[in-house]
Amino acid sequence: MLAVSSRHDGGMGFPLVAMAGQARNVIEIPGYKILRQLGRGGMATVYLATQESVQRDVALKIMSPTLLADPDFGERFLREARIAAKLHHRHVVGVHDVGREGDYHYIAMEYLGGGALLTEDGEPRLVPFTLRAIREIASALNYAHAKGFVHRDIKPDNILLRDDGSAALTDFGIARASDSATHMTRTGTVIGTPHYMSPEQARGRAVDGRADLYSLGIVLYELLMGRVPFHADDSLAVGIMHITQPVPILPEHLSALQPILNRLLAKQPEERFQNGAALADAIEQVEIGIARGELPELAASDEAYRREILGANTPTRAMPVAATPPGGTRYRAEPSLGRMDDIANSSARRPLHRGAAGHSAAASTGGSRRWMLAAAAIAIVFAVFALWHYQNRLRALLPNTELNNLVARGQQALADGKLIGTRGDSARELFQAARALDADNDQAREGLNKVGARLIDQSRAALTRSDFTTAQSDLDAANEVLGGGAEVEELKTALHAAQMRNTQSADLLQRADAMLAAGNLLGDKGASSLYQRVLDADPTNALALNGLKKVAEAVAQQARDAIAAGKVNEANARIADLTRLSPNFPAIPELRAAIAQSHENATQAIDQQLARAEAQQRAGKIAGDDGALVLFQAALKGDPNNARAKTGLRKLAQTLIAQANAALDDDNTVSAEKLLQQAASAAPDVSELRDAKARLRETRLRLESIKQQAQLTPADQARIQQLLDDADKAMTAGDLILPPSDCAFDKYRAVLRIDGNNAKAFAGLAKIPARAKDLFEQAIKNGTPQKARAYIDAISESDPGDASVPALRERLANVFLDQADARIGQNLRADAATSLKAARELSPNNPRLAPLEEKLQALPGA
Repeated sequence: MLAVSSRHDGGMGFPLVAMAGQARNVIEIPGYKILRQLGRGGMATVYLATQESVQRDVALKIMSPTLLADPDFGERFLREARIAAKLHHRHVVGVHDVGREGDYHYIAMEYLGGGALLTEDGEPRLVPFTLRAIREIASALNYAHAKGFVHRDIKPDNILLRDDGSAALTDFGIARASDSATHMTRTGTVIGTPHYMSPEQARGRAVDGRADLYSLGIVLYELLMGRVPFHADDSLAVGIMHITQPVPILPEHLSALQPILNRLLAKQPEERFQNGAALADAIEQVEIGIARGELPELAASDEAYRREILGANTPTRAMPVAATPPGGTRYRAEPSLGRMDDIANSSARRPLHRGAAGHSAAASTGGSRRWMLAAAAIAIVFAVFALWHYQNRLRALLPNTELNNLVARGQQALADGKLIGTRGDSARELFQAARALDADNDQAREGLNKVGARLIDQSRAALTRSDFTTAQSDLDAANEVLGGGAEVEELKTALHAAQMRNTQSADLLQRADAMLAAGNLLGDKGASSLYQRVLDADPTNALALNGLKKVAEAVAQQARDAIAAGKVNEANARIADLTRLSPNFPAIPELRAAIAQSHENATQAIDQQLARAEAQQRAGKIAGDDGALVLFQAALKGDPNNARAKTGLRKLAQTLIAQANAALDDDNTVSAEKLLQQAASAAPDVSELRDAKARLRETRLRLESIKQQAQLTPADQARIQQLLDDADKAMTAGDLILPPSDCAFDKYRAVLRIDGNNAKAFAGLAKIPARAKDLFEQAIKNGTPQKARAYIDAISESDPGDASVPALRERLANVFLDQADARIGQNLRADAATSLKAARELSPNNPRLAPLEEKLQALPGA
């Protein structure tokens, strides 16, 4: 706003760091195109996005998926959306949509682009700006409090600006009902922002709307002064200052605002403004004083500010009667009589003037004067009656020219809406006839212009309702009457474009209807997308609107079918599609209720399966269609995160592994393998499974070796025994891979060439890595690193996947580097170079190499 600005805190009461550039395309929320990141906090990230269904910019707040493990954060996030969605006020940021996509909770909010409430450099704001912002937020709080909600986190980061500079309140994430007590976090701290907390909030007591007004008082002070009034090194100290410190004193030039600040920051709630309306009224009185020039120490008042503030408080002055008609021009016209009623009324309304002398005469003449006046009055009444009674005869005596008659009839036809025709009684025909008599007659010319303008208006209206035939007919008539003109040409262009769009829309509608009939409802090429393209060009197109309604009904039916089939995930996906397609579709609440009921039924069914599985496990019935293994797996399929099912499967796997080991004790590898396969399907990550599988392999090798030995000749067996004895001696002597052919490694391999399953040879090879590590340590301790290097090679040869080799190589490289450093100090250049070479081969990227090579080069004679 921004609804969210670059300072906005992501909806969780913490500051966001402003970010620039495009958003990384790692999050996809269906129905929204993310444009760039606006800000990030510890709990949520805010993006500028386009809501594709209505093509409007929104601030898309997405909660960090790492917080899903804590249901409190998710509930707080959704609470913000629920509360804000109930508040419809000019100075409250609106919420358009809320939902969850995969691991992401999101809220789509109104985007405000006016920037932050505070300046980036921390300078104080101007007094008019400050008063307007505080007044507007006071009205928003008055509205929210009346609805029963206390914000509880009023601070500059939660007050955003629109493009016109007006303020709006956001982030109801920690709002509560008015009668709720202040809640504590898990760490024992009061929810809210310490620098803006009311004393009762800092004490952890119950709060109401007056706590929000206290926080707004802190914001008022910060806007005026560029800093908060109470500041300390830790939050606890700040809270104590709110409780104990007196109300801060404003500078002299701002002293007119001190009474408002005193009431806002009163320590006791009953001493503060009792609602936002009272605060807004108090601020408005100050603004009126500024606008009237009564408070120059606060701010100067220009004409624009006076009009803005005093618009409804300035007395209305009577405007002089215009000397010309409303149109501003008088036209020549033939004389006309008018109605006798008007003449009579005019005479009756004319006052009788008497001078001072007349008054004296009347006083002296007495009753005779009164009789004369009475007679005159009676004569006037009879004259008026006669004029009214014979008005039609008298009118006939006045001039009534043909031109005047044509103009009068044309004006009447214009008033009746009869603009064009062929019978001689339309406004166009009558005005044209008048101009034939007097080409310069202004009334006839103006009448034709009005006919043309009215035809253009009718053509536009027909175009708006897509009545192209009528629009073209009226446009052609207007073109004839006006002889062309800019409005005619503009309307021609618009009509042509609309007709082209109508042709394209007809094609799109045909394709959309076909997709709807085929059941292809969603996606870029689906019926909904095609209908929407028609509406983008013509938002009132009834066919497209009806088509979208049918698509929504079809998607709703798909959701019902999925619910009936127990496919909860698919049903949720269809409801999400339906919400994006038609957020107010009446079936959505019903479908969500059905999903909830289906989930409850599924949970009960899973609990029954688990109880049956545990009973079968206790009874020792593991395998089979009704065995514990199948029942546990069915429960886990219905609820992949069910801890009870996972625990049961682990116990089951351990039981199967124990049975497999018992089978291996009897050399029954077939039964053991089957049992281990069942254990792997139950819980593949059980640690005992790996050991049991290794034992199965060893047992098979042993049995195969026994079988093979029965086929060996006595000479082969004697040769094998000799090789094994020689290999054991080489192992004891430390000849693990050197010298070739006489080392333990080669002797054991020679045995396997004769008897590929010889268990003793395999066991001997398996011992080489451990023996090599022991000898490596001895060589390091004895200062013979070259031998140690041979033992690393022995480990790599006998066990290529040994994870300890890289660390051993690094360690030995450092031994060689220590040796090289010592020999450089002894000026033994050749020996030092040999040690450096060995270290480089073991660890080419070791950071110690370059400095030691420089020291070597610096030796005398290098």
